[in-house]
Amino acid sequence: MLDSTAAVDKILVCVSASTSSANVIRYAATKAEGMHTRFFAVHVETPRGMLLPEDERNRAMDNMRLAEQLGAETATLTGRNIAEETMRFAREKGITRIIAGKPGRSLLRSIFLASPVDRLVHISGEIDIEIVSGESGEAFRAPYRIRSREIPWSDYGTGLLFYMLATGLCFLMFRRFDLSNLIMVYLLAVMVTAIETGRGPAIAISLLSVLSFDFFFVPPRFSFTVDDAQYIVTFIVMFAVSLTISHLTELMRRQTRTARLQERQAAAMHGLSRQLAGSRSVEKILKITVEYISEIFDSKVIVLLPDKDGRLKTGGGDPSLVFQKDVVRQLDVASKAFKTGESTGWGTQHEPENEILYAPLQVADLTLGVVALRPGDPDRFLMPDQRYLFESLVKQVALSLEVEFMAERCIPLQSAVF
Repeated sequence: MLDSTAAVDKILVCVSASTSSANVIRYAATKAEGMHTRFFAVHVETPRGMLLPEDERNRAMDNMRLAEQLGAETATLTGRNIAEETMRFAREKGITRIIAGKPGRSLLRSIFLASPVDRLVHISGEIDIEIVSGESGEAFRAPYRIRSREIPWSDYGTGLLFYMLATGLCFLMFRRFDLSNLIMVYLLAVMVTAIETGRGPAIAISLLSVLSFDFFFVPPRFSFTVDDAQYIVTFIVMFAVSLTISHLTELMRRQTRTARLQERQAAAMHGLSRQLAGSRSVEKILKITVEYISEIFDSKVIVLLPDKDGRLKTGGGDPSLVFQKDVVRQLDVASKAFKTGESTGWGTQHEPENEILYAPLQVADLTLGVVALRPGDPDRFLMPDQRYLFESLVKQVALSLEVEFMAERCIPLQSAVF
């Protein structure tokens, strides 16, 4: 029997994109299980974090997914200060202990810049803070492979076009305007390039703009030598402002993409909920599930339900579109998802090389069936943010099926055996 103290304890683990974060999550999960207490996992999305490389951002999402698999109640927060956002969430949820990974920082940086963990300790108040190195054990490795991006030469070509237009305009303005006005034209070109193509081309155009301004317009013209030393400061400031513009514009682009993704996810969840709410039979629920998920993820989908003997059979969708070969093996993989209650197949920890993804329709400890999905483009399908959306939709379907099964008091519909 649990004592009164353990009953009110709540643990929160701070999740980051660090490779050691997975081990910190496992430690927190083990501790929560030993204390028989609720377990929360929080990741704070900051403006700076949005500019991290794609693989690091994906690693943070994978770490959150690992925490969810280990039983954590997950939440992704947004804000500029990681420590303050984390502490605000902790106080709202009545957290008694926060577990965070030890920051891997150089001595010089630690002296002059306080880490989020240092700030968290400083403002923790009555909440206990436990710092874990997280270096023992294996880091969580996502089973999917992210295809390396090719250099976007077309984007650089677009940026070069904006640069040439700016340079041509500066030649027209040169005799009538001060040099400071020409700088504004180049900065405008950098901003437009950053908006249209991204940070890489914008940085390249920033450098070209500074060199061109020096070569074409600063006396002596058509030379990189400078008679007046003050122009050296002008070049440095011009390049710094250009970099700042490209940085802020890229941040704006990513924030816009994030907002659109969140809007798309909310719309998808709301749309499926609305359609499921108007369905009053298992057949209609399965039909809506197949059509809706297929359209959202541009994929082929079927739903497998168990018969009286526990064998999976088609409940909805066309199996010939999903099971294109080796049907027996695919049914074995699907059965594994049904029996274990964990996703198997493409991009998961179980059978990651399999060409089909199987997600269990699970409510609490009861598995009602399996959703089988064949991606239209395996190289680009189901990155971490898409996986969260897919799993959320599957959970909604599972809840609707549970209600119908209870209402009809029937065994899931049987269909043709493979």
